[in-house]
Amino acid sequence: MKRTAILALSLLALASAQANASPGIVTISYNLFHPHWIASNQLAVWIEDAHGVFLKTIFATDFMARRKGYIKRPQSCPEWVKASGLASLTDASIDAISGATQKPGHIELSWNCTDENGKAVPTAVYTYKVEGNISWEKRVLWEGKIQVGSTPATSVAVPTYVPDSARTAGTLLTDVGAKFQPSH
Repeated sequence: MKRTAILALSLLALASAQANASPGIVTISYNLFHPHWIASNQLAVWIEDAHGVFLKTIFATDFMARRKGYIKRPQSCPEWVKASGLASLTDASIDAISGATQKPGHIELSWNCTDENGKAVPTAVYTYKVEGNISWEKRVLWEGKIQVGSTPATSVAVPTYVPDSARTAGTLLTDVGAKFQPSH
């Protein structure tokens, strides 16, 4: 009887682990430049579901996130600040997503297809966003969609400049895109 119960619990745990297994990895890439003026180079990368519901932050610059630069300078990635609920996150949560300002060059970040709680996301189309401050209120928001499923996929993001004059304010990011690689 004990052996049967242990075997049943083991099979249940295995099935649960397999059901919660990540469908794969999304790699978000971009070329990063550093404008050399004040109030620039703040950056956030995050994932939303098909309905625009925030799922997870992949990266945010330390000044803006951990050191609460978004309070000192509200122009710092305001779309991410709002979407992520940054003001209500715990210090431990912020530490897990924030990092030093990235060095210029080709950057690749990985999303393991889990939400903020570590739960695997289902097969679906997801939106990845990369928001950056070019200078003060001038920013760029790159947005793309990536299919997470059973086959590899690629995507190219499209930029929106806010305000439109930010388009000529300098280059912060180029060639933003994503690739999905299934785990099986």
